[in-house]
Parts: sequence; C-alpha cells; structure tokens
Amino acid sequence: RSTPRGAASFDVHATPAVTVHMIHSPATKPTVDSRWPLDPDIEVVVTIGVTSRTVDDNQVKISYYNREGNELAVAWLYLTCVDVSLDVDLSRSGRVKSKGKDKAKWTWGPDGQGAVLLVNCDRDSPGVGGTDSGQADIRTPADLQDMSVMLLRTQGPSAIFAEYQVVLHVPETDADKVRVFHATRGDSQPRYKPVLGPDKLSYALDRAGHGDSTFYVEGLAFPDRGFSGLVSFSASLLEVPHKDSPGTPIFTDTVVFRVAPWIMTPNTQQPLEVFVCSIKQGSDSNEAFLEGLRALLRKANCKLTVCSEQDTRSDRWIQDELEFGYVEAPHKTFPVVFDSPRNRGLKDFAFKKILGPDFGYVTREPPGKSVTSLDSFGNLDVSPPVTVRGKEYPLGRILIGSPLPWASGRRMSKAVRDFLYAQQVQAPLEVYSEWLSVGHVDEFLTFVPAFDRK
Repeated sequence: RSTPRGAASFDVHATPAVTVHMIHSPATKPTVDSRWPLDPDIEVVVTIGVTSRTVDDNQVKISYYNREGNELAVAWLYLTCVDVSLDVDLSRSGRVKSKGKDKAKWTWGPDGQGAVLLVNCDRDSPGVGGTDSGQADIRTPADLQDMSVMLLRTQGPSAIFAEYQVVLHVPETDADKVRVFHATRGDSQPRYKPVLGPDKLSYALDRAGHGDSTFYVEGLAFPDRGFSGLVSFSASLLEVPHKDSPGTPIFTDTVVFRVAPWIMTPNTQQPLEVFVCSIKQGSDSNEAFLEGLRALLRKANCKLTVCSEQDTRSDRWIQDELEFGYVEAPHKTFPVVFDSPRNRGLKDFAFKKILGPDFGYVTREPPGKSVTSLDSFGNLDVSPPVTVRGKEYPLGRILIGSPLPWASGRRMSKAVRDFLYAQQVQAPLEVYSEWLSVGHVDEFLTFVPAFDRK
C-alpha cells in the first residue's frame, strides 16, 4: 500500500536490533546496489531479539526507486518489541526454563516433554476436614510443594502494557480439573491469590511488563473416564479499544500439563510400612499372627502399624479395604492410598487415619452403592515390571479378577475399573476369578522376588 506509482525496485534498512529476512525464489536476485525488484513473490520478514526500552525504538526504512534508479518515496515501519512468555517445567528437570519449543505439546517417555501436575490430595493443612484440593486457599507453605510452578514473563515499555492487556486463561473444559494461585507480595509475607479454577476462567494481570509473575498450579482431579489428564493454560496479549471491550488477541502462548497418574506399588518392592489389624476378642484372635509378623518385620527393618480393633471396628481384612500407590512429578513424590468402595468396618480408616501431610487419599464410589465382592481390593494386584510382545511396562501391569468376557456374573464396579484404566501407565489386565466363591485375584496369584530369574 505504500508503494508509489512508477516504482520498480526497493531496498530495506533497519536499526541494529532488527534482523531483515528476504524470502524469494532462487531466480530472484538483488541488484549490485542491494536493491530488490518489486516482485509479488518477494516477502520481507523482520524479527527482533531484544525487548524494547521505549516505544517505537526500532525502525525499518523501505526506499522505493524508479527504473532510472531515482528514489521516489520512503516508508517507515516503527516497531516495539515486548516479551510475553508462559513457561513451565517443559523438560521435567524440576525447574522452569524459559523459551521452550512446542510448549503446547505433551509426550510420554524419558525423552518426552511437557509439564507434570500432581493432584493435591494429601492434607498438609491442620484442621482441614478433607484433602488440600478441597480448599480454595493455601494455608501452609508445605502445600506449595505439591503444586507445579508456572511463570508468566512480561517485559517491555510500561506505556505499551498500559494500552494492551495480558490475560491468563484456561479452557472451560479444563477449569474444574485445576486451580491456579498467583504469588503476590503482601505487607509482611507472600500472598497466594486464587485466580483460575472451577469458577474462574480468566485473570487479567494488573502489573504486566514488570518481569516474571509466579503462579502455582494444583490438580483437582485424577485422569478418569472422560478426562485424559491433559490440561492447558494460555497467556494472551489483548488489544482493548475501550474499557467494556473483550479485547482482540494479538499473541497467545499456550502450555500443557498432564496430571500425574495414580501408580500402584508392587509387593516385590522393599517394604516401608506394614498396616495390620489387631483382633483380640473371641476365638478368632490374631495375636499369634501379629507376634510372627512383628518378628519378621524386625528382621526386615520395616515399620509396623497395628490398627486397633476400635479403629477397624473388628474388620480384619485391611487388604480388601485399601490399596497403596503414589503420585510423582519431577519436583515431588508422595504416597496415595486408594480406598475401596467395599465399605465395611474399615470404611473410614484410610480417610481418618492415613490421609495426612504428604500422604494422599483417593476413592471411587459406584452410583447407587451397588458393590460386589469383586470391588474389594484383594481383587486388585500389580505385576513387577514386564515386557509383553515387545511393549515395556516399567511400572508393571494391574491385574483385576473378573468373570469371562462373554459371561454374566460379578464384576468390579465400572467407576473403579474406569479409574484404573484411565491412569494408562499400568495398562490393566482382567483375569478369570469368578470360579472362586469370594472371587479375588489374590486368592490364587501373587508375585515373589526370585534372585536367579524373572
């Protein structure tokens, strides 16, 4: 539009911070005096690698010439370079690094990329009734360790950010799976303001252009049916013509997290703590069993937690009520107990006695409370690491006792099975157990270490 009539060629000059790229076909060449023909196939691309100190501190000058080589007109392009970058632990090193590539891409494996998010399902805050994720605030610094850091970098002349707005936002489909806190400076100590989550999709930065803003992201939901575990966040630079306008995005930077799966621990690993129920009353007392277990665990140098008859309400089948696993991100790992919907005497034990600082809790209840014997977690096992037809399962595979696929009969509830399948990393395998009265996989199968072979 700035080309004058009669122009046949042009040249481009820019201030030092600007790099000019001429994109053209091999047949098109500049003249000896570095002038380019006015060819519609020629594209001029300018880039800047340095944030502007003042508005319009970078310029590009385009001069137009006629066929005789005389300058006909000059066009000036004024450029202001701002830096807007949303960054997470893309490389899974435990630290947030800026300027990653393909930040909106998440891939599995040791060579994969993409940030990891933990479900904040432990209870670091004393006096809180449920898990920390049920609280819309941060009550203790320990809570921050269970969250992932996200940095929003905004740099450039303050006059630009007075005119343009930087907004952090989350898709509506992801908003109920996460909560984001903005770390701000209070009078005496940092404050953590909830800015995104189930009831808030966007947050406009008050002081954009002043360097890094730190956000803490917590997961609220494990992968499950209808939720792959992937959640995304975006930072957009908006042009806002007037106060009531929603704004037009000029630039958007997007990052992706995957919520860490619940991982079940195989019994072949070194034990850390053994939970056992004490039954003292009646002819079914297990005192002799407890004595033998105490002697064994002294040799194994393993902690023993004996659950009283009062706590267990005389329910001795603790392996049926709960299963131990863990969640892991590059910056944090903690155990998580999975509470079965079996709900007999031990119904409240995991929630009341195990959930605590750095010990998480998760459960799945089928609708209508219709459970069978196959919902007990004696019907849940996991193999050691295994390779099946060339595919490696470094965390083993979950085993579930089931009837034959084409037969009717008891099945583990869909809510629990959907949850286990959605974790992906331990690809469940259903084995035939309906031939047993109780029907649990642990009644005919277990894994023990062997020193000379698999």
